[in-house]
Amino acid sequence: MALFERDEWVLLVTQKGKKWLVQIQDAPFSTHLGTIHMNEVVGLEEGEALETSKGAKLYPFRPTLEEFIFAMDRRTQIIYPKDLGAMIFYGDLYAGCTVLESGVGSGALSLGLLRALGRQGRLISVEKREEFARMASKNIHRFFGHAPENHDLVVADIQDFSLSCKVDRVFLDLPEPWHAVLSVSQLMREGGLLLSLSPNVGQVQLMHKELKSNGFANITTFELLRRDWKVDEKRARPMDRMVAHTGFITLAKKTPVAFQSGGEEP
Repeated sequence: MALFERDEWVLLVTQKGKKWLVQIQDAPFSTHLGTIHMNEVVGLEEGEALETSKGAKLYPFRPTLEEFIFAMDRRTQIIYPKDLGAMIFYGDLYAGCTVLESGVGSGALSLGLLRALGRQGRLISVEKREEFARMASKNIHRFFGHAPENHDLVVADIQDFSLSCKVDRVFLDLPEPWHAVLSVSQLMREGGLLLSLSPNVGQVQLMHKELKSNGFANITTFELLRRDWKVDEKRARPMDRMVAHTGFITLAKKTPVAFQSGGEEP
């Protein structure tokens, strides 16, 4: 693995697991554990200890996507990694896939999609609020070190958005996603997948109704719960707290609208 260089973003971790995301610049960095100069990180390997002015140890690592998402600047609630991972997997992304997303927020989903697509796919992100688009762009540039060439971030209302091509996948993280179903269905190829994340079941019910009316089939909704375990030499038990409900994921396949003309499946 390459050694740390100037201007990289590094995760400084204490022995007890406290973390800070800091850029390597010609400047000091101070915590309750003391101060280091960030230039000291240049040329180190990941995990090579630094000693603060108070004698504490800090360990530099390149942040994982999960760690970066929890540490990045944001004004909106992020999509939790347990949901983000499921959306990417059930969204069935592949090399060369063209993806449309709306409701960019701080860019957590965009980061996950871009990482999964690599350089061969294309991501089109539509965000209605300009301030959110700016923040997402900043976070994406910070994580990758540049603006990915296969990413288009557009400030627009998804209900009025148009494209010259058909997309393979649509990801929605919107307060009222059912209002976007008609517009995005016209942008999708037949057989394409739509995934939507909603926090409450009332939103899911309205989404199901709209999907059925606009040429979607195989509509399913699920949620994921994560419970960590405390494990040592003498015992293993579940942690007292867990990441329980964070959102419902709805998945549907685009079909010709005529497919629905016969009503509900038996």
